[in-house]
Amino acid sequence: MKGNSADPDVAFCKSRIINLNNNFECNISVAFRLAHEISHIQFSQPTFLYTFSPFIKNKEERETNERAIRMIAKLIYNEVPNERRNWANFMSEFNLPNWFEPLVKELIYD
Repeated sequence: MKGNSADPDVAFCKSRIINLNNNFECNISVAFRLAHEISHIQFSQPTFLYTFSPFIKNKEERETNERAIRMIAKLIYNEVPNERRNWANFMSEFNLPNWFEPLVKELIYD
């Protein structure tokens, strides 16, 4: 999807469609944004429409961000023992804001 720089990514849960805006000005990696929107499609209310939010105060967004972290961690750390996983590298790789630190520290070692 093309949009202007202020238009966030969108998950249309009922129709199971995700629109990633290539022009969206967001420091968080596209890979994480996609995992976030996939999590909305899989687990959120099907009648809802969600725009990308990197915040964690809202329960729905926090849970969606947790699922996105787990999804990515499962893919990249499938056969990597916990002692070789590095939360700081994960944060850096996906350009996650510092308020994700407690979530990443907890979830990539599951």
